[in-house]
Amino acid sequence: MYDWLIGNRVYNRLAWGTSPEAYTAFAGEAARSGSGTLLDAGCGTLVSTAAVHAGSRRPTVLVDLSTDMLKVARDRLVRLHGRMPDHVVLLQADLQALPFRDGAFGAVLSPGMLHLFGDVEAITRELARVAVPDAAIFATSLVAERWLARRYLAALHRAGEVARPRPFAELVSRLNTPDSGLAVPVEARIDGSMAFVTARKA
Repeated sequence: MYDWLIGNRVYNRLAWGTSPEAYTAFAGEAARSGSGTLLDAGCGTLVSTAAVHAGSRRPTVLVDLSTDMLKVARDRLVRLHGRMPDHVVLLQADLQALPFRDGAFGAVLSPGMLHLFGDVEAITRELARVAVPDAAIFATSLVAERWLARRYLAALHRAGEVARPRPFAELVSRLNTPDSGLAVPVEARIDGSMAFVTARKA
């Protein structure tokens, strides 16, 4: 059900005002950014990004807290590639305390994660910590912009699935502070109720 929803064009358009193609394109920007190993922090099942990672040939580490999601991600890569790609490693780890040294990655992607955390600055600081100096950090976040999205996020918040819903302006304001670990101003755009953030490590 999760995969069907996240990868469904109609669901994404109605609920969030965006599309799986937008997620894929954004992940492609991350895969082409900088050099060295790419970190996908909170990779999920790769429903919108498997082709990007399989086709990039860039050394890539895919991290998620859920081993079930990582198993689905692995199976998806195998189906797409014919076998597990040699340049991709899957690792179960906590986004809030990544098990990597400082400056380990040439670029960082964190799709659909920021809206899960109340302390969004702590998450971006951790993403910045593991990035090389001047590395690009790519992140997406659901934001409370459209009527349906506000109602949907509020319901998810009551169920304990996401943090308190944030409007786009609040998210951008919080990322444009020294606490975020990001160089300011960050570049942020909105597509429906999905924010696409590109920033550099401070």
